[in-house]
Amino acid sequence: MQTAESLATLSERGRVVPELNDPIVRELFIKRYRLLYEIHEQEVHVLAVLHGAREFKP
Repeated sequence: MQTAESLATLSERGRVVPELNDPIVRELFIKRYRLLYEIHEQEVHVLAVLHGAREFKP
């Protein structure tokens, strides 16, 4: 949970999602989960929390 909370101050911490190649949509890995989020000015919007074994199809 601390990793997700750190997005409030380090929103560009995650890498760009390779399947989307859009600099606004980023991801962080938290243990076995993949957190996808968008950066909008001063806000971070969580798009999905996926199990790492699950295939992501945009």
